Amino acid sequence: MEYISNSQEDTIKIAKNFAKTLSKGDVVVLKGDLGAGKTVFTKGIASYFNGDKNHTISPTFTILNEYNTNPKIYHFDFYRIKNEDELIAIGIEEYLFGDGICVIEWPERAPETLSMVKTKNVEIIKNGESRKIIF
Repeated sequence: MEYISNSQEDTIKIAKNFAKTLSKGDVVVLKGDLGAGKTVFTKGIASYFNGDKNHTISPTFTILNEYNTNPKIYHFDFYRIKNEDELIAIGIEEYLFGDGICVIEWPERAPETLSMVKTKNVEIIKNGESRKIIF
């Protein structure tokens, strides 16, 4: 399925509709270049589950942000990991096999880790000011 987003508001709306398909234990992987809108998409997911989209920020430097939603959302950014051992050190398996929803930016940085779980894949392709969002 493909959608075109012409604004951050469109991306949030598309993500909210996608979030209706999510439940505890799901792992969502977001693929896309820098600035494609992966964190904006995550804001839409979090807001669907009663999270404050204004507090949904990229965990680029912390690797993980946890949002107090129902179910909890664990927002990962693998961009800065050096190797997958770093993920083991933070207990990634507890999150991947837990009761929350994991949303992961830059999943291509941890193919071995993510091969353990079934994922829902989202690709965001930047085209000027618009975005193509592919499920």
